[in-house]
Amino acid sequence: MTNPPDERGAELRELFFETSQELLQALNEETLKLEKTPGDEEIVRSIRRTVHTLKGDSAACGLRELSELAHLFEDALTLESAACHGALAEIALAAADVFAETARGLPWRRTDA
Repeated sequence: MTNPPDERGAELRELFFETSQELLQALNEETLKLEKTPGDEEIVRSIRRTVHTLKGDSAACGLRELSELAHLFEDALTLESAACHGALAEIALAAADVFAETARGLPWRRTDA
């Protein structure tokens, strides 16, 4: 038996809020590591994977602006540009803040979290 569309949407949004909080926490943690070891390619890859997941989850929920923002940040995280960009950690922290603010501003966000 499948769930009605509204019920599926509610489940998807609930999952988005749970996973987005975890992803933003991971993004912040990895960014703090990057501040200590700028240019570390493995940390940059990890940040890029986190942003990629956030992009996909946002798109699946129809959050086009958040997905597009994540896509732009993901593109900025190519290893070639990240390795030579000393301010990447600062940019990543700012991006995490923007993602979090955008998620908090959603009209259907959870109010019990």
